[in-house]
Amino acid sequence: MKSLRPYQSASIEAAHMQLKQFGSTVIVLPTGLGKTVVAAKIISDWEHGNTLFLAHTKELINQAADKIGIELGYRPAVEMGVVGQDVDTLWQGGMNVVGSVQSMIGDRRLNKYSRHPFGLIIVDEAHHSTSASYRKIIDYFHGLNANLKVIGITATPNRTDGAALGMIFESVAYQMSISDAVNGGWLVPVQQEYIVVDSLNFDELKIRKNSFGEADFTADQLEEILTEEETLHKMALPTIEKVGERRTLIFTASVEHAHKLAAVLNRYRDGCAAAVDGGTPTEMRKRVIGDFNDGRVQFLANCAVLTEGFDSPSCSAIVMGRPTKSLSLYTQMLGRGLRPLPSVVDGV
Repeated sequence: MKSLRPYQSASIEAAHMQLKQFGSTVIVLPTGLGKTVVAAKIISDWEHGNTLFLAHTKELINQAADKIGIELGYRPAVEMGVVGQDVDTLWQGGMNVVGSVQSMIGDRRLNKYSRHPFGLIIVDEAHHSTSASYRKIIDYFHGLNANLKVIGITATPNRTDGAALGMIFESVAYQMSISDAVNGGWLVPVQQEYIVVDSLNFDELKIRKNSFGEADFTADQLEEILTEEETLHKMALPTIEKVGERRTLIFTASVEHAHKLAAVLNRYRDGCAAAVDGGTPTEMRKRVIGDFNDGRVQFLANCAVLTEGFDSPSCSAIVMGRPTKSLSLYTQMLGRGLRPLPSVVDGV
């Protein structure tokens, strides 16, 4: 069982207090502060029926199952893809499930749990919860259990598309900002540097809403201007000069941008960079990320696959290789570099 940090204990206590008054509440903690540890403790202590931890990517599901398993003393049941459980073989009243949204939304999956509905649903990355898929799952189980409680955990609660989190959650139990976490010594401080590329002009780029519901540049137009050879070199060389030997995570505008920027970096220093994207085979992605974590690769470029659920405390530099107007996206990207090394914070 992992010892809780003071703010983790405070957030759990606040959530329980809110659930005495409301059916749902949100805990807001920046990336790197152990949101899954908070969820695991809440699940472990829950005494009002079965629990469901809901997430939306394979990486988040596996991480959650592992961390919740440490707290419970056993790995919880997983519902994801072809992996599922025969609920009648699990003890009832204390059944803990980690499920993917994409799997749980199916009528067959929902009906499987109809005789054993949940008393608590914890929604990971809760800023996604206003989408129809999350709402279908929550509404279904609320229909089976009027006393269902829902807790959202997120680092980025900002939404501006009118589909407010208030449609799902009735209160905010606890909130900590990145600056508060840095000032408290829980996250590493940020030193910002700028690379100026005079030839870039974003004035004519179209704006549309992104997955956070915030206005942002369109990916195809960004890709067009950021993958020009001159621009790639004007980004790559100063990056190498500024970060020194630091292990660096690069966020790019597109898949093509990620691979082209990694290729240009390798022209300056052979073998220093690699790229991953949503189409990278699972085993290859694991190998590339392993090379990055172990220091065999210094620069890891990616497009939209490492913004959530990616933990690499050895990463000490973040390159915002794509401009964004979205505070939520920027916060997600920044958070990947704020986590302290193991044992630096805990126990001090």
